Amino acid sequence: MAYLTTESLRLALRDLDSDVSSHHLTRYAGKVDGYLVTAKNSGTHGLRFMLSTAIAHHLELPAPTRSSGPDSNAFIGHPKNGWAYDRAPKIGSSHNIPSRLISVLGATDIMQLPPTVVLVRDIREALLSYYVKWAERYELGTLSDYIRRPAPGEKRIDDVWWFIRFFNRWGEARATRDILVVRHEQLKSDPGALVRRVWAHWGVTLTDADVAAAAAVSGRDAVVRTLDPDHAETIVPERARRDAVVLSAEDEVYLAEVFGRHLKYDFGYGLIAPAGRH
Repeated sequence: MAYLTTESLRLALRDLDSDVSSHHLTRYAGKVDGYLVTAKNSGTHGLRFMLSTAIAHHLELPAPTRSSGPDSNAFIGHPKNGWAYDRAPKIGSSHNIPSRLISVLGATDIMQLPPTVVLVRDIREALLSYYVKWAERYELGTLSDYIRRPAPGEKRIDDVWWFIRFFNRWGEARATRDILVVRHEQLKSDPGALVRRVWAHWGVTLTDADVAAAAAVSGRDAVVRTLDPDHAETIVPERARRDAVVLSAEDEVYLAEVFGRHLKYDFGYGLIAPAGRH
């Protein structure tokens, strides 16, 4: 029991830090028409590339030629950098874990936020993707070492604790605000429909031709082909390397126990028992 208490306390202190310091969404709320907030290693570049291509086609503006780097931010990017076209909707993009004030004030209608879309992925798959990309650079050790990093996690490394906090905070926020949650798996199963839903949430009705333009640049291979060669970050792990990394039975059991103790919202991934969901 002492271990669980210490673990929970450490997470609570990290959450308190976010409550005090994580005000990205409110800081830029008056400068954007919508937000795209994405869990890390969940298909951010692919979704942004499709969404940008769709709105470019809709407004008859030049489509982005890169899925990473500066050109990929023409329509969707960090608000501090601005956008390329004045007549296009200004969509902010981040991986923000919001302050709990977003939920508290949202319940009282004191604070208004632009329409927000949140992209999530099965936490187990996101962890594997992250590990393949960063194991050497961050000296993460074995996969089991990485999976079992102690709470609350280092700020520079995205581990299971980061994803739990992201899911829990956005689950709480969705209970008080009009937030559209979309899943990584939809990028593969029906990317056109996903793009249409997202832009509709931001107040734009796409045509079938707009959706077709977005679908034409969907998928892992399209992202890889259009990566900015001057952008050093590894965006998409090599398929063979990614497929070679799998969770052991012991890793699966460990994660299930961690999710059971700390995860409150799983967005339909079946990571926690129904009785524990909000």
